[in-house]
Amino acid sequence: MKRFIRIGVVTAWPDDDWHSQRLLSALGRRGEAIAIDPAALAAVVEGEDVAVTAAGRALGEVDAFVLARGLGRAGDPDVQFEIYRALEGAGAIVVNRIEPLLAAQDKFRTSWLLARAGVPTPPAAVVQSAEAADRALATLGDAVMKPVAGSLGDDVARVGRDAEGRRAIAERAARDGALYLQQYVPHPGRDLRVFVVGGETRAAITRHAPPGEWRTNVAGGGRAESTDCPDAVRQVAEAAAAVLGLDYAGVDLVIGDDGPTVIEVNGNPSWRGILEATGLDMADAIAEHVLGRALRGRMTSDHIVREPTGATHG
Repeated sequence: MKRFIRIGVVTAWPDDDWHSQRLLSALGRRGEAIAIDPAALAAVVEGEDVAVTAAGRALGEVDAFVLARGLGRAGDPDVQFEIYRALEGAGAIVVNRIEPLLAAQDKFRTSWLLARAGVPTPPAAVVQSAEAADRALATLGDAVMKPVAGSLGDDVARVGRDAEGRRAIAERAARDGALYLQQYVPHPGRDLRVFVVGGETRAAITRHAPPGEWRTNVAGGGRAESTDCPDAVRQVAEAAAAVLGLDYAGVDLVIGDDGPTVIEVNGNPSWRGILEATGLDMADAIAEHVLGRALRGRMTSDHIVREPTGATHG
């Protein structure tokens, strides 16, 4: 008898993280969903195979894994990354895969991948000294200073070529050792967040900056409203997610004089603002996509990940 589809949601916060809870619920309505603590993962090399367990539990009958919150509150991040790579190498379906996630987290890598693929995105630079930052700012002009990795608008500031801007980038370079500069794209206090799942646009919102602020992040007080997604925006957002190799992504865009341009691509995006503005729960879209991939995977393999000798079943 065929068993239920079993999906592992990798998260250290199954009871606290809103997004993990939504994914576990959406997947649980379609099959069996199990929470997997990243810090409980282990891997064993047996001959030519790699076997992965979670707290001694064999994961050989898990049809797909969703990296909801892939870093645990304990354990070692580099080890966890390597285990995700081992899962993929063993033939497991992993959503989103670790390399696309790391590419999206790195703002400079995102910039050059998009630019190389011809996806419209602002000129950008990454620097490791105040002198290099000053030269980059001279080229970019009005720019947005950001950490190389991060989200939610934290430590993001506009800087110009004036004394204040040059002082700000020098202080940031000295503090962090590196910083990312992206040419500022003028916008009327609003931008677009497009949620792409399985290569298709599933929802879009316009995000409005709070009074006196240019940043539109909902987590920082921005206001979101449902919006129609023009075809040009849809095509650019879907292309951006595809370039980075993401199964699902939140793509932030500004529409300027030359059309839509991608500001950021989020590989682990929040969709709380989308749900509140549109009534659409992206957990359902992600679950349907993962289920489809898992069902197709069953056509080629009965067991996605091999089980190590002596592993126990939960």
